[in-house]
Amino acid sequence: MSVYEKEWSAILEANQNTNPFIEYEFVYNWWQFLGENEEVEIYAVKEHNRIIAFFPFQLEKTWFGYILHFLALGDANYMDIIARKRDVDRVIMYVFDAIIKKKKSVVFYLHGLLESVDTPFQLSNYLKGRNMKEQYYRIVTPYIDLQKLSYEEYMKSRQKLHGLDRREKRLRLLGEVRLQISPAIQMNQIFKVHQKRWEKKNDTSGFSSDRKKAFFQYLAEQNHGKLGVRLTTLTLENKIISFTYGFSCRGRYLGYVLGHDSDFDVYGPGRILVKEKIKRNIDDGFHKLDMSIGYEPYKFEWNTDLDYTRKTIFSTNTFRAKTYRNFLFAKETIISKLRKYYSLVIFRRNYIGKLKYYIRNKQKFNFRKIIWKKKLLPYLYERKQYIIAKLDVNEINMKSHFEKVTTETALNMKNNRKEILQKIYNGYTGYYSTDPNKAFWVNENVIRIDDIDVVSNLKKRSVYIRDWENEHLEKIILFVQANYRPKHIFVHVNKRDKKSVKTMKKFGFKLTERITYSRIFGIKKVIKEEVI
Repeated sequence: MSVYEKEWSAILEANQNTNPFIEYEFVYNWWQFLGENEEVEIYAVKEHNRIIAFFPFQLEKTWFGYILHFLALGDANYMDIIARKRDVDRVIMYVFDAIIKKKKSVVFYLHGLLESVDTPFQLSNYLKGRNMKEQYYRIVTPYIDLQKLSYEEYMKSRQKLHGLDRREKRLRLLGEVRLQISPAIQMNQIFKVHQKRWEKKNDTSGFSSDRKKAFFQYLAEQNHGKLGVRLTTLTLENKIISFTYGFSCRGRYLGYVLGHDSDFDVYGPGRILVKEKIKRNIDDGFHKLDMSIGYEPYKFEWNTDLDYTRKTIFSTNTFRAKTYRNFLFAKETIISKLRKYYSLVIFRRNYIGKLKYYIRNKQKFNFRKIIWKKKLLPYLYERKQYIIAKLDVNEINMKSHFEKVTTETALNMKNNRKEILQKIYNGYTGYYSTDPNKAFWVNENVIRIDDIDVVSNLKKRSVYIRDWENEHLEKIILFVQANYRPKHIFVHVNKRDKKSVKTMKKFGFKLTERITYSRIFGIKKVIKEEVI
């Protein structure tokens, strides 16, 4: 195929193509790395000793005949015929007529046809002319038109989206945050972030799978041609916490994979990266930021316009080919409709993905404990009772000492990093005597009981302490008195934890509120009762 690189690239240059997936570099390297065992059939059309078109196909032989589809199905979001615009109509007629004549029973299954390009409509005209039935479905393809964008106006309505301002401020409190275009040498770190993010989820892209890593790594290392790979990373204290792997092609940027370190979920590093990426793309002169196909909510939070991508299915008129064509279309129609319901997508991605993870690692897990006791049983029926207690503080001159959980400590932790970062985000300050994993946490703003989603605001000169069971309560009280000078200290405890209730009362805490939480078949109910 390498002998045709010049002709292939010349056609796309004449068209000013912006689809990265039909550039020669993508197609050739996909074939070399991932298509070696596939039945790739790339048809070249020659006229007067001059190549005028290429059709990048894959062929599958089946019980009813053949399936012919564009190559890189599942890897290339968009595909098309490589031909000058003036030649498309006649090469479509010539090539499909020839294929149908040669292969009597064949189903054509053509994905990735963007409606902003004329090809799907020209293909429809051909099928009408040949009296062949066309069936297709569309998937939404959001994008941002950077040419007509005023960044300041655009961001006004989005800056407070999902607390973006607040999340970004709290992330920057952890340390130095930087956006940068990264070299290909950082691909191994990017793969690790992606693998961690998708370890317990269904990853349909396979981006960091052993089979595809070499392909995406190689593309990132190439610096010639109109197709470019842009690795954009968001770093915290020089560690990658979010990234995009995207393609640039003649003024269009396409975000192919977006990922972040799941330990930082609560800080929204993916959204922060998208925000910064939009500004960077404007500064770098891109006219379009393509968010790729799909109904993910974040795409509709950022997009300014919509395109649509077709998957077109048609066949020859043999009974077997028509039967399979109808089956294939029915299947794809059902799938496409289900994808519009994001809750189903989340269920498949998160819950089914987690189940698969447990099955793959079944030797490490106690299914009865993890699945039944922690997941299914609480969903069917669960009841918890908590007590909130208050200590009225008197002046005490005695002091105790604890180390503070610093940002550096939190970032370098391995086991409980996500939990600790979330506590810091929620306004807690942690302290410990020997082990930061066994810290107690102080909050001056709210009482927060996370496992039943109860939050109550605190009055001035009041503090709330959680995880106090990890240290000696008397020392904690003395430390908080000396360092926070509160009038009131609040704690909470599970009513069934008799030992903690006894300890709490021993040091003078008095009950102020009882909270009863119940869940039956997923329906939650919380009852609060003041104690007089």
